[in-house]
Amino acid sequence: MKIINKVAILISWPRELDMFLEFAKSIKGYIIVIDDLVYTQNERFENGKKILNLLNNKKIEYVLLSQVIGKIKYKVVFSTAEAYQEKVTYYSYFKYIYSISIGSFIQLSGLSRLFVNFFSHPLTGGGINAKTFIRHPVEREIGIKIIKYPKGLDINKALYPKNQWRSIFDYYLCHSEIDCNLITDKFPEAKCIKIGYPKYNSLLPKDSAKNIIYGDIASINPSKPLILWMPTLIKINGEIIDNIKVWSPVISRLLDKFNVLISLHPKLVVLEPEIANYLAELGLLVDVKKGRNLSVLYQASDLVLCDYGASVLSAVYMKKKLILLNSPSEKYINWRGERKYVDDDVRNDVSSFNINEGDSLVTQINKDIQNSDNTKTDNLKKKYFGNEVNQKDIVKIIKDLVS
Repeated sequence: MKIINKVAILISWPRELDMFLEFAKSIKGYIIVIDDLVYTQNERFENGKKILNLLNNKKIEYVLLSQVIGKIKYKVVFSTAEAYQEKVTYYSYFKYIYSISIGSFIQLSGLSRLFVNFFSHPLTGGGINAKTFIRHPVEREIGIKIIKYPKGLDINKALYPKNQWRSIFDYYLCHSEIDCNLITDKFPEAKCIKIGYPKYNSLLPKDSAKNIIYGDIASINPSKPLILWMPTLIKINGEIIDNIKVWSPVISRLLDKFNVLISLHPKLVVLEPEIANYLAELGLLVDVKKGRNLSVLYQASDLVLCDYGASVLSAVYMKKKLILLNSPSEKYINWRGERKYVDDDVRNDVSSFNINEGDSLVTQINKDIQNSDNTKTDNLKKKYFGNEVNQKDIVKIIKDLVS
């Protein structure tokens, strides 16, 4: 096994480039490792090729994971824990049998929620969605010192962090005290470093960000305020685009007064490619640019509409005016009631609406757009992310980590 005295950044999804590149400015001589492994998940189709194209355009050095694994180890590896090898073993096969029998009963009967409360785990083994293979982590196969990079604060408070991470990562970078405390509660020995959201720290002036968006989307009207709609990817069979379909007729009512730009999740574009045309026919502006810098999108917007997921906390961090749209899905209704995810907690602090409250939503958007007081957004960021992180301190810490 060849050891290379270099820092590697493992990239599994195109959006991770946006996450890593600003952070990586403090690392001298790093190399990108593109996850080009073959996966059974449809949404991962040609992920490696998409990342490769983005890096070629940016002229950034890279290697392929398939060419490195089992042959080379780097001194330090940063990873979001999204890469893995699909391996069928005796253990994985027997786990699969358990999952589709006992596990599926636990899942369908609702006992999984009870088990999460008592054991912090649903004990379903994946239930009806179980696979015959195990997901074997790759980080220890390609690195010596392994550092977990956070991919968002939209985390399940009962299940975060994953138990297998204990044996993988030497350090955990965290967005705030929230994810740091969840990690140390489960792994008391864990070494955590709070870094905020580096990808949102070097921001363009708002006018410059708007000019970029206006230049990319010719049909936008510069005289109207810009509303950014950031729907999450619904990971429920048969409901993947329901959060968009149920809200799009209501959101369309805003078009007389506002530009409404919807940013589709990259996985959704792969799984439901017709959704972009459907939204465009309604008159909504659809952002389809590959490798879009999300900080530019948020910075250009005058108000953000979200439902769930990372975009909720990103908008909070960026101190944007924020309104949340509730999903009518029974599962999401239960999650909101249980405050299962960190982004569910934000509903205590900002306006949120159900689908039958369209008139109230439109009224609230008009009111928030006209409000110039930033006290609420400032306080909301401080509540979830604490005091501002000193970026000079973070740069020094990262240099020490990779030295």
